[in-house]
Amino acid sequence: MSSSHGNQLVSDQELLEAFDEIDGPFVTASELETVLPITRTAIHKRLQKLHQEGKINCKKPTQHMIGWWRENTQDLSER
Repeated sequence: MSSSHGNQLVSDQELLEAFDEIDGPFVTASELETVLPITRTAIHKRLQKLHQEGKINCKKPTQHMIGWWRENTQDLSER
């Protein structure tokens, strides 16, 4: 899925797979920005969309940080 919009240069599946490249139980948009070719703002919008679709979970432990994670991370690694 490639288009002139920067946030569409990465598919939803590629964005979800990028979670595996970051150590820890959750990721932030800033961390994903280090491994994906799109901006933090674009990543954040995509994460919100995936959350609304029920594909990922999130928690905002501080005013300036949101942690995102996939419920089924273990299921994917067992395949």
